[in-house]
Amino acid sequence: MADFVGRTIATNDGGNNIRPGAGSGQNRMGDRNMSFNTRLGASTIATDDIGHDVTRLYTIVETALMNMPANDAAASELRPTEAARMREMLSATWDAVREWLSAHPSQSDRQQAAMHQGQFLTTALHMVCKLNDPPVDIVNSLIECAEETVTWPDSNGWLPLHHACANGASGRVLSALVTAYPEGKVQQDKRFRTPLHFAFFRKDAHEDHRTVTATGKDGGLGRSSSSAGLDARGGGDGDDDDVGNSMPEIVRLLADSGAAELQDEGGMLPMHYASAYGTTREVLEVLLENYPESITKRENKGRNPLHLAMVNAHRKSSPKVVGFLLEKNAPEIINAYDDEHHLPIHLLAMASKFPEEKVLERKNAANCLTLYLNARPKASADFLTAVQTLPEWLRDIAVISDHIQNILNQKIVQRFPTMILILDAVCLLCVIVLFEVTTSNTINYLFTQDDAQPTDLPSSHEALVVITLIIGAYFLMRELVQIISLLALGNFSSWLWDTGNWLDVIVIFFIFFFGAIMLSKDPMMDKETFRSGVALTKGILWISVIFFLKSTRVEFSVFVSGVNYVVQRLAAFLLAMGVILLMFAQMFYIVYAESEECQCTKDYPDAEPFPHCNFKDSLMKVYTMLMGEIGNEMRYSTLPVAQFLYIAFAFLVVILLSNVLIAIVTDSYGVIKNERAAMVFWSNRLDFVAEMDAIKNVGKSIKKCFKMGGGTSGAPTRVQETPNGEPIPIEENEKESLIQFRNAWRSIMNLFDPNLYETYDVGPSSFEFWCYVLVRFAAVVFVIPIWLILGLCTAGWLWPPQVREYLLKQKKVAISRADMAEQVTAQINDLKNEIKKLRVEMKSEMKNDRKEFSQVKAEVEAVQAEVMADLLQVKEIMVTLLDMSRDHLGSGR
Repeated sequence: MADFVGRTIATNDGGNNIRPGAGSGQNRMGDRNMSFNTRLGASTIATDDIGHDVTRLYTIVETALMNMPANDAAASELRPTEAARMREMLSATWDAVREWLSAHPSQSDRQQAAMHQGQFLTTALHMVCKLNDPPVDIVNSLIECAEETVTWPDSNGWLPLHHACANGASGRVLSALVTAYPEGKVQQDKRFRTPLHFAFFRKDAHEDHRTVTATGKDGGLGRSSSSAGLDARGGGDGDDDDVGNSMPEIVRLLADSGAAELQDEGGMLPMHYASAYGTTREVLEVLLENYPESITKRENKGRNPLHLAMVNAHRKSSPKVVGFLLEKNAPEIINAYDDEHHLPIHLLAMASKFPEEKVLERKNAANCLTLYLNARPKASADFLTAVQTLPEWLRDIAVISDHIQNILNQKIVQRFPTMILILDAVCLLCVIVLFEVTTSNTINYLFTQDDAQPTDLPSSHEALVVITLIIGAYFLMRELVQIISLLALGNFSSWLWDTGNWLDVIVIFFIFFFGAIMLSKDPMMDKETFRSGVALTKGILWISVIFFLKSTRVEFSVFVSGVNYVVQRLAAFLLAMGVILLMFAQMFYIVYAESEECQCTKDYPDAEPFPHCNFKDSLMKVYTMLMGEIGNEMRYSTLPVAQFLYIAFAFLVVILLSNVLIAIVTDSYGVIKNERAAMVFWSNRLDFVAEMDAIKNVGKSIKKCFKMGGGTSGAPTRVQETPNGEPIPIEENEKESLIQFRNAWRSIMNLFDPNLYETYDVGPSSFEFWCYVLVRFAAVVFVIPIWLILGLCTAGWLWPPQVREYLLKQKKVAISRADMAEQVTAQINDLKNEIKKLRVEMKSEMKNDRKEFSQVKAEVEAVQAEVMADLLQVKEIMVTLLDMSRDHLGSGR
């Protein structure tokens, strides 16, 4: 997210921008050199021509600056030929500046030219520092000309040091500026930014200096850590490493006077800038060393460095930043809210709307999410809501992480979620049974009213209907509370896009609609319509059962998602199948129209009708033939055309297309089973747990309003240790009984320890042995069944935690060898596809390189031709001079 806090690097003070290297619109690379050479002049600087022109030095640098690429062009990699031209232009600029200085040895002339202020109150030193990687000798010379100019801010409040930091100046240049004006390190511009803030706008701010040094590359006009980069521009002398050009050393130079503690107008420290724009671990170490509290400081919107790193998670260096911040101070920043009540993961969710083709951005965001979850943030309702709002491709990564799965397992076995699950299951089964009984009674009553002895409704009918409506009211209340809870969390969109919620709404509507009809004993519609509607409602109720099971067991989740996945990918096949069935149904119907077989059907209506005498029956017959009901093939023996159609249908539809259908279903279901089984199940569980947490939060808020709750908000009074050592807060109403129930159940289970007798050294001959047998018998026959029944009657509230964990806690399934082989195969296929893409890209790059090489070759040949022409002219001049000297000598004799 480029605009991470609504601020950009640009300013509108006087129209200047942060990258002064950007020109005023003259960015055409083709005629840039010609324009530049024209403005500088074809010849060297003449003393008598420029001696009294104090603006000449400023104009030289300004001309080069106007020919630099704009911000957007500089941000992207320049083509090699364009970069070479720009380096040549810069080299010519530095030569022109040096020539001007050598042509004006007078200190007064130099001082007057150096102190000249042009547009936006900038001097020649400002303009030089705006250019990429200015040579240190020129900077030193300009400082010697007028040392006070290093302390002059331009119209935006930027010193030459600000410009140098933003535009990739070397460590030696920055050292020269700092030495000339040490207070400049803490000088703030009109937006209260120091040079240290500006340092993170550099192109190499997020690059590992070790990698850059090792490769010795410079992707364009940005500086390289190698001294060769400076020499190529005429700006270095090969000993830059003595000063230090790496980003950590530059930051150390700028931060040692308190600049790391200064905030800009938005309250952002250099640590915030480094986290938002991205940098290396070494740079972050330097910032943290100079201001240890910066890692937890908040800017004006309440965001700490982790918030800014997560909102910019797509950047290449963001995973390193996130990892560093969490490693240094995870407890204080990982669960911090900003002023808009957003966790860092909220900002990641809002900023990660990247399409599939943004592969690198997605990879970086996924790595940041993984690091964040590995730090184990607090399992709050806001956290689970944030996970829900992640884009699907990030949510799939989140739900299979160990931390999320541990949270969901621990929350699902708590009393309240277990109670809701059991109540949902019991109410759903009860409404199916009651609806079956009441609708059957109503249908018998409606369809026997015209008989001589009509059937009356049983006396319990109204009571059963009322109970059905009460259950419907429970479902309605569940949906309303869920909606209110999600509205309070600002995540109502998750309810709208959940298919299960709309299924619940349909169930609730039909329960109340047909319940009202059954209570009034008036169908208010045709009896057949009523019966059809009841049948449809029963089907929807059983579909609700499948959706309920989908949220509790991974097997059902895989099945439901697999069916949905298969149906989505069968659209083209089903369309083709429908066309083929219509084709054969119509052909069979035409072949047998007005035939003897159909005439017999008319003459003998009591006999079995021939299936192709009308189009409707013909279509139904070919469909049943597709399902395997071939029937008596002799029915088609009377007509050769019918025999041919029968054979063609049997081969094309029954054999070929049926096997294609099986292959498609098997392959598609294998995908959902092997690749998305865990994601599907844990996503469903996440939705349910987040819903329960949201409901509990609403309940806590109501308690606070009536002062029914005690203690500090969000501070649990007790926690329990999970098997993996992670503390999970215990609910207030569970804290005492939970421990008692757990210990009691553990004591009962210890009675069945196979090593019990060996531990206490008892045998059949001892009295203790038979006491243990009696206690075991009582536990099996009385205690355990009664406890489980009581727990079921209280919707799981009185169950021991171990029972809830056994029923609801989902264990991780080990990956089989077959699944591993499939994953390896998929990875190999992905690598093959990437290699193919890489080959195509390489061919394209080689083609472009050949074109550029041809252009360079043509330019070299042109220069060579010019040089040869000049040599010929020199030769002719020398010959002429030689002849003239000979003639002169001859005349002298």
